[in-house]
Amino acid sequence: MLVMDLSRISLSAVTGAGVGDLPEFNVPPADPIALAAQWISRAIEQGVREAGDFSLATADASGMPSNRYVLLKGFDDRGLLFVGQTVSRKGTDLAANPRAAASFYWQELRQQLHFAGPVAPVDPVESDALFDERPLASRAGAAASHQDGELTDENVLNAEVQRIVAAGRPIERPVRWTGYRLLPERIEFWQGGDNRLHRRLEYVKLGESWHWRRLQP
Repeated sequence: MLVMDLSRISLSAVTGAGVGDLPEFNVPPADPIALAAQWISRAIEQGVREAGDFSLATADASGMPSNRYVLLKGFDDRGLLFVGQTVSRKGTDLAANPRAAASFYWQELRQQLHFAGPVAPVDPVESDALFDERPLASRAGAAASHQDGELTDENVLNAEVQRIVAAGRPIERPVRWTGYRLLPERIEFWQGGDNRLHRRLEYVKLGESWHWRRLQP
């Protein structure tokens, strides 16, 4: 039987310097989208490591969940923008069950930011633009790879990427590669506190209106 020593995990506090007392927990604003954009911008501006990475949770048609980290490509009133392949696990999950949850964790700031809602592919024009802004090697890798498919020979895949790069021709976006957008219906702002007394502020969208409530830690 595997036994792990977890005695060094502290429950007394979370690490990170934090950002001080945040007024939104005392007087919640009406617009959580603008507040979320402010939190994301602050994490980037303060040099948080991997500030734009977030955990994306999906589930297949049977309800089996899966999770992975993806890179934020944009955020506005339409939601969180990210990219992937329709043949990947997340792509097939979203085709069968087009809802997801996303979580950012910024240790240095003692903050978490959570979203949940429906997900849909963006239109081909926007996907083309997202693909074209990628570095050459990343475009070649996306053209050669069928994400989450079985890898039988890594050397063969690497050789195909090098062949595409060496060809010197424009690399068209594979049809299987697309942008996705998560439209939030729920947003939670989390601020770590001493003695596990974290501050939590949840917004839920009902119709066209956002309604907030504070949550116990």
